[in-house]
This record gives sequence, C-alpha cells and structure tokens, in this order.
Amino acid sequence: MSLHITLTSLGVIMFWYSYVMNHTIPQDLSWRTIEENINDITNVTGGFSPAKRGLIHLPSGGVVFIKIGVNDSTKQWAKREVAVYRFLEKHSFPYIPKLLATNSDETAFALEALTEDWDWTDTWTNERLNKTFEAMDVLASIKPEAAEEALFSEKTISEKDDGWGPLATSAKLQAALKSKLQSAGMQDLAELLDFNAMANRSAHFTFRSDVLVHNDVRSDNCAWNAKAGEVKLVDWNWTQIADLRIDTAALLVHAKKAGLDIAEYEDRLDSDALHWIAGFWFRSAATPIWPNGPDNLRDFQLQSGITALNLADKLLR
Repeated sequence: MSLHITLTSLGVIMFWYSYVMNHTIPQDLSWRTIEENINDITNVTGGFSPAKRGLIHLPSGGVVFIKIGVNDSTKQWAKREVAVYRFLEKHSFPYIPKLLATNSDETAFALEALTEDWDWTDTWTNERLNKTFEAMDVLASIKPEAAEEALFSEKTISEKDDGWGPLATSAKLQAALKSKLQSAGMQDLAELLDFNAMANRSAHFTFRSDVLVHNDVRSDNCAWNAKAGEVKLVDWNWTQIADLRIDTAALLVHAKKAGLDIAEYEDRLDSDALHWIAGFWFRSAATPIWPNGPDNLRDFQLQSGITALNLADKLLR
C-alpha cells in the first residue's frame, strides 16, 4: 500500500511538472513572441557587461530569461554564448538552463528562467561547491570534435594575461595598486610586494590548454537549487580549452571570500595557479575602468587578488 501511494504520488508530481512546463513555455517559442512582450521586462542584476538582461512574462504564464547584446562587443559575446549553449546541449551537458529562442542574428537569446528555489547569491555551502565542481569536471571531460574546435580557438584567458609582468614594469600600475591596497586596509601587503620576484615566479608558470573550462564560475553565474540538489551554470562566452587549475583557483577564492571554510578543498588548489591569478586580478584592479564600466568591478578584483595571494602563500608554508 505504501509503495503504491508513493509511486502514484510521484506519477502525479511528474505529470503536473510536465503539464506546467508544456503549458507555460510554448514548445516552439519564437523571438517574435519575446519581442511582443519585451515592454514587460523585469530587469535583473548580475554580470559586469552592459548587455541587457531581464525576465519576460509570456501570455501563456511562463517566464523566460533574456540576454540582449547592446553594442558590437556584447553582440559578439552573445553570438558566441549561443554557439556554446548549442554545443553543450549536443554533448548532453546537464548543468545549463535550456536555450529556448534566439533573434535572427543570434545577438540576443532566451533561456529557461531559474527563479523560484534557485539561489544566485554569494552564499556558498559544501553541497553547492561539490555540485559545482561536479559540473566543472564533467565539462572538462567533454572532448570537442574537430569541427567544433574553432568555437574555442579564441583565448579569453591565456599566458599573455599574466598580470605580474606588467605590474613589475609599470610604476603607474604599481602606484595605483598600492593606493588601492592601502585604501582596503592592506598597508603591510602594499609595502612588502616585490613585483620583480612576483613576475619571475609567474613567468615560470606553465599555462595549460588541455580541457574545456568555463573561466568565470562565481555565484551570479552559478545557480543553486538546494531542494533539487542541482547547479546550473550560465554566461558561457569566456569558455575555452584552457587550464582547469585557474578555474578551480578562481572558484575557491570566490567561495572563501564569501565566508566558506575551504580547507577540505585545498588538495584541488595549485599554489602557482593561485599566484598567477592573483597577478591577473591585481593588474586589472590597478587599471582604470572603461567608460561607464561597473564601479564595483575593480574592488571585486582587488579583494579576489588579495584572497588568492593569501591562499598561495598558505599552501607554500
């Protein structure tokens, strides 16, 4: 009797879920439908680019997330992101929202909206982190076919982005970084930084290009559903074949900054990768933001660099 009730209840739940999904989001959703309802957009925060983001409520009752390129740069990024979503769907990667529709030139697209029960905040738990690592490991296991390799040929992050070298040779960048560190209460670090030694160490770091990585896994790109125990990753325009150690270092830096004890994950960390990415962030933090760029980005990068450098030093002790 108990088993029968359980199975019956499960069947009802699955039927209702299927009914709701099929009757709120049209199976043949077109971009024209999106455009017809775009005046009802609810803007959402997140991301550091000026691309337009928001939620659209459809006449059928469903909700979709849309992202629209607004200039040449964000339009090109949107095209690439659409291509990556299609690649990941082809390879049955389960850690993404469903791509629902695009405009004619694919500079704008609609995704399954992850709203109710999905957490986009900077609240990290061991469960969320473990599931995120699972997603990253599955991604790294995907081997693009020869015809697909061109999609990932553009290097969004590579050895050319080593930040310690430029810092060592630019008094202007050094002064800007030290000023920011002092303002952040890191006077001791500002005085002790040996830029030549830091640059020498990073120059000997061998940057790998061997597996697929997301390159920007942080809380607002990583939705967590605690009830379902699921993670969905978004913002795929930086995806490339690169160094998983860098992606791992960045994720754990973000989790530690948010207050999570990451001691049990230290075996995943590489001290040299942490040192390298600290330089990447510090150089960015010392560089003036572009016109109309997000005010909080440089502070975010500064704090990330500080945390990465502290972790790199800890692993060497």
